[in-house]
Amino acid sequence: MAWPALLGYENHGLRGASNEYIFRRSAELAPKATHMIIAWSDSSRHEVYTQKPVNVAERYAKTTGVIQINSNWSQPWFGDYYKYYTHELHQFLRTLVYMVTLQDVLDVNKVDWHYCSAFSNQLLFKKYMTDSDCMPWIARLNTSRYIGFPDSGMVEWAYGTPQGPAGHPLELGHRRIADEIQKYI
Repeated sequence: MAWPALLGYENHGLRGASNEYIFRRSAELAPKATHMIIAWSDSSRHEVYTQKPVNVAERYAKTTGVIQINSNWSQPWFGDYYKYYTHELHQFLRTLVYMVTLQDVLDVNKVDWHYCSAFSNQLLFKKYMTDSDCMPWIARLNTSRYIGFPDSGMVEWAYGTPQGPAGHPLELGHRRIADEIQKYI
């Protein structure tokens, strides 16, 4: 059982989702929600729109429209996209904008919310904490509602537990993640 179910929450996640998807889906749910836990994903994941049918990572078969992409997927154009058209700093800055904007949406809708990092954001917070572009957004982030900020996230909470494909936590890892989140809700 995954951590949301262990905590009694519905899971609206999407495997491999970008933070853009997480932002949009959370904002859509906010008007009817009372409680939300948002686990921000790796900033290098993107959402793109394709008019050309693509086959990606056993996930999209001849798909057009909105797709989620990841820097380690094998489509040739992904390599060019990540090499020439994006940068880690910009990816993280975009995630910070989503975080701050979503917290405002959740507050306006009177949602009791918490954030956490699924993976990698904690490393980027440390790396870009003093970056002039990131600093204003980090200053606006309500870190009292960000579980583990800035040092830890789900990877650290599930450390040393058995893992499934691509390092994803299995039952014991999800239990540890749920136990950590439970301390704050």
